[in-house]
Amino acid sequence: MDITILGINGSPNKNGLCVNLLKKTLKSVEKNGAKTKIIHLVNTEKKFYHSNYSKKPQKDFINLSKEILKSDGFILATPVYWMNMSSLMKNFIEKLTVFELNGFKLEGKVAGFISVGEEEGGWQAILNMAGPLSHMGVIFPPYSMVFYNKRFAKRSDNSWMIKDLNLLGKNIMELCKMIKLYNPKWGYKKS
Repeated sequence: MDITILGINGSPNKNGLCVNLLKKTLKSVEKNGAKTKIIHLVNTEKKFYHSNYSKKPQKDFINLSKEILKSDGFILATPVYWMNMSSLMKNFIEKLTVFELNGFKLEGKVAGFISVGEEEGGWQAILNMAGPLSHMGVIFPPYSMVFYNKRFAKRSDNSWMIKDLNLLGKNIMELCKMIKLYNPKWGYKKS
């Protein structure tokens, strides 16, 4: 079964903890049979979302929008800034509005989330990403929302983190396989 999962890095750092956790998750995805690709939003997000509800993607989003539509799902990874996702990730999610306006083209795509912070807010950042995506028809498997608090990890056995990242990768694949096998009709998307 041919499955492609995108790893979308919302950190401006291409070599930090956030992207390293994303890479670990993508290894689990690959181990379960999918192709993966990492997208660094710092390379693609050049303009702020225009909010004019156009049915055409902004110029800096055209290539990425094609990759998203070809993929079966994606994993969004972001650092936590002031109890929320990065501005790169927020801008990216806002640009996804074009898919809703064009017949809910993300409906049935599978997503997972990773947030990394030094303080509280990891869970809030994930919920702020998941909410709009759920409205757009994106679905989430069990154990698909992983947050990592750097301060907490230093005081505990962080082997739970590796298990959570592996479950995220495995379950994204399980749900993608089910969707390919059964081809469910969810609601809004025009076939």
